[in-house]
Amino acid sequence: MFGGAGGRDSRASVSTLRGLRRALRPDSRRDGDNYASTPADDKQTMKGLNNRLSGYLGRVRQLEKSNNDLEDKIIDILKRRGKTTDHDWKEIEKPLVDLKKQVRQKTLENARLILQIDNSKLANEDFKNKMETELLVRQHVEQDLSDLRKVIDDTQLSKMQLESQIEAVKEELAYLKKDHRDDVMALRQKVKESDVTVEMDSPDSTLADTLNKIREQYESVAVKNRGETDTWYNKKFDNIKVEVAKNTESLQSNKNELNDLRRQKQLLEIDVQSMNSMHISLEETIQDTEGRYGRELARLNRLLQQLESDLGQVRDQVARQSEDYQALLNVKMKLEAEIESYRNLLLGTDDVAEFSLQHALKSEPPKKESAKKTKAKAADKVPEEKAGPDTPAKK
Repeated sequence: MFGGAGGRDSRASVSTLRGLRRALRPDSRRDGDNYASTPADDKQTMKGLNNRLSGYLGRVRQLEKSNNDLEDKIIDILKRRGKTTDHDWKEIEKPLVDLKKQVRQKTLENARLILQIDNSKLANEDFKNKMETELLVRQHVEQDLSDLRKVIDDTQLSKMQLESQIEAVKEELAYLKKDHRDDVMALRQKVKESDVTVEMDSPDSTLADTLNKIREQYESVAVKNRGETDTWYNKKFDNIKVEVAKNTESLQSNKNELNDLRRQKQLLEIDVQSMNSMHISLEETIQDTEGRYGRELARLNRLLQQLESDLGQVRDQVARQSEDYQALLNVKMKLEAEIESYRNLLLGTDDVAEFSLQHALKSEPPKKESAKKTKAKAADKVPEEKAGPDTPAKK
């Protein structure tokens, strides 16, 4: 009987063997007269037993053929899988070694890229700090430029004031010269028109000498006044010239400094623009790198999950095949036990067959639920025998 159908069918096989043995063996409890008086019934019984025996023999041959086919299938499966009975997982995991190496390499490459991104971020922060420093320097330079512009404006205002003062002094000098000339002319006119009577005790003095002396005195006073005026105005002009020269020199130095500051401002603006463009390019590079390697990491994660699911499916398939193989081995053992029982039955060793079959049933190893389902499917392909001794076998 097919062993995958459970304990009930095994007990039915034992009862069938017992019924066959009782049918083949004369009953000791039968009466001798009854046995001798029913030869027709005995012939019918023997004929039925012979028919059943021929059916059993055909079934035995069919079971042997099925057993051989199952053994061939098991051998083919093992050869095709390249697996041994001790479940060598190394052969299954060999195709995954390269993928694991690739995943490890991608992980290391991802770590290197993350390190490069961190370095780029640090460089970006450094550039930001430099840019902030340059901006502060630029603000200070602009503040200095505004102060210098104020100084230039003050200097120009002072220059305008000094120029106005110079013009006023020139006008005053011209006015004084004109006034002096008028005074001299008026004085000369008075001298010419004046009639002076001078009485001198000295008999030697004359009017001409007196006039000459007076004229000399007036001329000496005029020369003295003119000299003092010229000296004062010359000193004034010298002081004004010195101040103008100082202001001109200061103005020129301020202009030079202003030009230098303008050049520095232009250079700083160029540096700031280059740093801004570099900052923008670095941010774009970081975003592109993060996006690209994020997509690559997601793809590798999906590939890793797919490989893990494939590995789980392979392990489940191997476990199912192992259970199928164990179920087929159990079926083979039961079939061999029943074949041996039938052979012993044919040879007349019924007690030994019953003992070996019961021993095979008792020594059956425990099976899992999935093995029961697999054996139930395999049992549909093998003919089963019902529990009754008079029931014909189905194929």
